[in-house]
Amino acid sequence: MSEIPKYIGRRFDQISFVVRDLDEAMEFWRRTNGIEAWDKAIDLAKSQTEKEYWGKPGNFQFSCAYGFAGDTLIELARHDGGDSIYKEWLDQHGVGPHHVGFRFEDEAEYNRAQSDYLAAGLVKAMGGFFKGPHGDCRWSYWDTRKQIGCYTELYYLTGELAARLARLKAGEAVSITF
Repeated sequence: MSEIPKYIGRRFDQISFVVRDLDEAMEFWRRTNGIEAWDKAIDLAKSQTEKEYWGKPGNFQFSCAYGFAGDTLIELARHDGGDSIYKEWLDQHGVGPHHVGFRFEDEAEYNRAQSDYLAAGLVKAMGGFFKGPHGDCRWSYWDTRKQIGCYTELYYLTGELAARLARLKAGEAVSITF
């Protein structure tokens, strides 16, 4: 495996947990960690395009909730249907930490990171493209389970999404996906 460039590490911003019940998981984070502001996106994958699952067209469906613990985005992901690495994780491990995420400034930086991951011998497990009214998001999960025990996400946002994430980080209840 070749060395991954240092710029990727500076983009760390997220940890994700696979859960069976979004409301129950959000309530746990509220009660135990004081995270009050959440955005819940039901059927998030329904309108996504360019879905990939282990190198083939994807049919996955999922919903997510987003909140912040300090500077770190907490993503709660629920498998809703189809084939997905969320379902695989639930079947093999149950609920729990699933991936860490790195958010890039733009498509060019994201593409560079993907190229660097491919050059390092990493395999893309799942990915897609979300086009929304407040901006777009391209994302991909990379199989880093042998190296760090979970997957790694690379993603970028366009449009107003970054500003909405900043407002959510500040504690404002705001929709970042719809």
